[in-house]
Amino acid sequence: MLGRNVSGPSPLPGPEAGGIRISPRPGLRLHAGDTVLLTVIKELAPGKWAVGIGGKVYPAWSRLLLEPGAVLQARVAAGAGKLILSISDQRIDSVAAALRREGLPAGSITETIARALASSGLPITADTIERVKAVLARTRFSARRGARLVAGLIDKKIDPSSPGAADLMAVLALGERGGSDPRRYRGRPFPESGAALRKAVNDMAAAGAVRPDALQVFNHARAGAQNWVIIPFVFGDPEDSIAGTIRILHDPFRGRLLRLVLVAGSFSFFLPLDGRSRKLSIYCDDEHLRMSAQRGLDSARAKFHNMGIEVDDTIHGGDDFDGFAPAGEGSDLPSIDVAG
Repeated sequence: MLGRNVSGPSPLPGPEAGGIRISPRPGLRLHAGDTVLLTVIKELAPGKWAVGIGGKVYPAWSRLLLEPGAVLQARVAAGAGKLILSISDQRIDSVAAALRREGLPAGSITETIARALASSGLPITADTIERVKAVLARTRFSARRGARLVAGLIDKKIDPSSPGAADLMAVLALGERGGSDPRRYRGRPFPESGAALRKAVNDMAAAGAVRPDALQVFNHARAGAQNWVIIPFVFGDPEDSIAGTIRILHDPFRGRLLRLVLVAGSFSFFLPLDGRSRKLSIYCDDEHLRMSAQRGLDSARAKFHNMGIEVDDTIHGGDDFDGFAPAGEGSDLPSIDVAG
């Protein structure tokens, strides 16, 4: 983070006041026009700092008031035997930076899991990523949604590798597609009523898979970052019904609801409730269903407008939603401190 310019004398003249000067040294292979990530380590003296570039520490000079621990993106300029790093206004990808710190490659399932952890308000560590990866290998969840669901268990101090965790996740993701038949999950038919759902959870316990109150335990457990409550539902009669979940992000200390999510089949509905614009966003995994639903969206928007709720004018693809939040919302989603 950058603050005001430091007042008083400075070793940097004129146009260099808004940048960071580094004296070239052997091994520092930077060229004019390069873009680098720079980590601010600590202040050595007024206007002099220790910074990290490429895993090595260098002395640097700047009039800027830097913040130790900040990761900055900078563009390299050269001249008069020195390097000047101009701080970029571009936002740093903190997930990519965390993966580099952990020595992990970006891309593939590793980055998917890392972004799920970040969106859940959890630290990104190599150990946690491996734990999530091992769980996903034993389930049929998609990497994106499965990783976010596993992160939710970890946040509530529930071991996702414990016996029955996969079956608990199946209940928490009731109604989502699994296998070739969207009306079934992991080979089992959906419960057709609240009583049937309770029996299904109890049957898991009878087989030694999960405690009878597993769903209640999840919903009442104290989360470290985001206190999600998940309510499975089945709507309609056995011949024509739809199953899914209602997911609520709740601040238990201030008694406020922050997010409301409804997931059913190929569709997900997301509504923020914490004082920001109450605009309902809709996501759909199936392209043909999305196109069909888009044609009837104007009618739905009019009905929601009467309830004081705006509706986004576009139905987004399923890849833009992880079951709890839109892609990229992680840094804006408030974490809830429930420690104590």
